[in-house]
Amino acid sequence: MASNRLAGFTLETVSAANAGDPAALDAASDAIRTRFSLGRIPAALSGALCATYGALEISSIAVAVRSSATAEDLPELSFAGQQDTFLNVVGEEALLRAVVGCWSSLWTARAIGYRARNGIPHDRVALAVVVQSMVQSEVSGVLFTANPLTGRRTEVVIEAAPGLGDALVSGRVQPETTVVSPSVRS
Repeated sequence: MASNRLAGFTLETVSAANAGDPAALDAASDAIRTRFSLGRIPAALSGALCATYGALEISSIAVAVRSSATAEDLPELSFAGQQDTFLNVVGEEALLRAVVGCWSSLWTARAIGYRARNGIPHDRVALAVVVQSMVQSEVSGVLFTANPLTGRRTEVVIEAAPGLGDALVSGRVQPETTVVSPSVRS
């Protein structure tokens, strides 16, 4: 954001958008994400990303490029699934595009509106990008260390579905759900 002078523009754009108006949030998000796509990753950073990608000997296989935001898992709020993940990314150019896509996903209409409605200052959030080797899974899932429906910390909830986890996280599939009450041993 700093090297492309996006901070001021981004904060002005989200501040001007009405959090209760989906069209205004979409317009704000589109404007911000367009600016991100036109920006450049600083040469030192893009060089380091590409060098590390190549050194991991994964440059010819698919990777997942994932977002992890600072406000993602709060005690009373969950931003799960609001930022983008790019799967089956192959090659340096695609990797760099996916990294920028992850960064800009902090500014989706859904994320902007959710933060605004819940009083989370836009200038207090940040996002990291994680690059992982792809694993073509038969089944993927999410494990909640507290039951998200009841809040019980004595129950672990596992939701799983066939294939990659993106279909589960996006809500495109109905997961199989298992509730477990782990025993505590001393």
